[in-house]
Amino acid sequence: MPTSVDGVWAALAWGAVFSTGLVVGAIAGSFSRLSHHAIAMGMSVGAGLLLAAVSLKVAADAIRIAGPVSAALSLLLGAAVFSASNTLLAQFGAAHRKRCGECIQQPTESKWPGSGVAIALGTALDAAPEAMVLGIALQDRVFPLALVIAFSVGNLPEALSSTAGMRAAGRSYTYIFLLWSAIAIGAAVAIAAGYVAFGSLSEAWPSRLQAFGAGALLAMTAETMIPEAFHNSPRFSGFLAAFGFGVLLLVDVTTR
Repeated sequence: MPTSVDGVWAALAWGAVFSTGLVVGAIAGSFSRLSHHAIAMGMSVGAGLLLAAVSLKVAADAIRIAGPVSAALSLLLGAAVFSASNTLLAQFGAAHRKRCGECIQQPTESKWPGSGVAIALGTALDAAPEAMVLGIALQDRVFPLALVIAFSVGNLPEALSSTAGMRAAGRSYTYIFLLWSAIAIGAAVAIAAGYVAFGSLSEAWPSRLQAFGAGALLAMTAETMIPEAFHNSPRFSGFLAAFGFGVLLLVDVTTR
């Protein structure tokens, strides 16, 4: 589908909406002192939202357009690429970048030199699948409101927990604000750039790339969000995840 200048600006604007959760979460994590239980509750809801977005919208649409075999292979490839990248970054200190620091601490720079850079790269890696998926989805004739809500709201507890962990590890406000500002701006620009790039592809590719992004999102949720959501957390965390899933289900049905 050809793109217009207005369409690019609209994609950039929705990219900014997507990034709002990152900025709000980073500010809240910097200046509030929420307990692990409170952060884990928010992370549970966020995980439910993202799982619903992947299953109800992204993967389902990819299967319908590309076919089950092609979509499944692309999904597995996306998960494999994310997991391999995450494993590599974990070797440099980014394994616990989404932890709030109360149960499991992020490494300090003094104990693990270079871990700050690894955490920054890991944080950018976490935002990449969502930016890819949303850049493709904005090409649809029906506006993907459910995805925008899931990603922007789901980003808030991610950034909040990660920022709380950074503070607990002694990282400066300058590091935190520069990091999250760069991620927020980069994600918005990536969504607009993806909107332009994916609009020039043949009809077969966007759905496969959407499935690739869905696989990366599943891996990201499982490897970085769910550990914080369910480690020493309230016993009703599963209910909160189901609540997030159900909310997006209702949003999706009412906005079709």
